[in-house]
Amino acid sequence: MQRCEQLQDLSREHHHSLKMAKDLANLAKKGSDDEVRQGVKKLTDYYDNELEKHFQHEEQVIFSLFFKHYREYMQIATLLLKEHGAMRALIHRIKTQQPELEELKKELADFALMLKDHTRMEERTLFPLVESIFTKEQLEAVLHFEPF
Repeated sequence: MQRCEQLQDLSREHHHSLKMAKDLANLAKKGSDDEVRQGVKKLTDYYDNELEKHFQHEEQVIFSLFFKHYREYMQIATLLLKEHGAMRALIHRIKTQQPELEELKKELADFALMLKDHTRMEERTLFPLVESIFTKEQLEAVLHFEPF
C-alpha cells in the first residue's frame, strides 16, 4: 500500500514488525529450546532498539494530535495506546520473570499475534485516517519527529 511521504518510514517499520511477528509465531510453534531462547533475545533486542522508539513516535506525535485536535477519533488512538501498554507489559514480563520454556513459547505466540493484529490495524485503519485528516504541517511533524 502506497503511503504519503510523511508516513513511509513508520510504514516500513510496520513491515519489519509483521516479519518479526511471523518469525516469533513460527518459533513459538516449531522452535527448539535453543531457538526459542534465541528468539527471546531477538525480541528483546528488537523492542529495545526499534519498537519502543516506534511506539514513542506514534504516541508523541500521532496520538497526541488525535487527543488535541481530533477528539472524534480519540477511540482508535486510545485503543492503540492500550495495545502499546499491553505489549510493553508482556516484554517486561519476558525480560524480568524468565518464564519456563512452555510458558515462554505461549508468551512469544501471544506477543506475535498482538504485534501482527496491532500493526495491521495501524496500517489499515490509523494511517489512512491520518492521511485523510492531518494537515500538511501535522504530517510534517510526523516525518520530523524528535523524541523527548
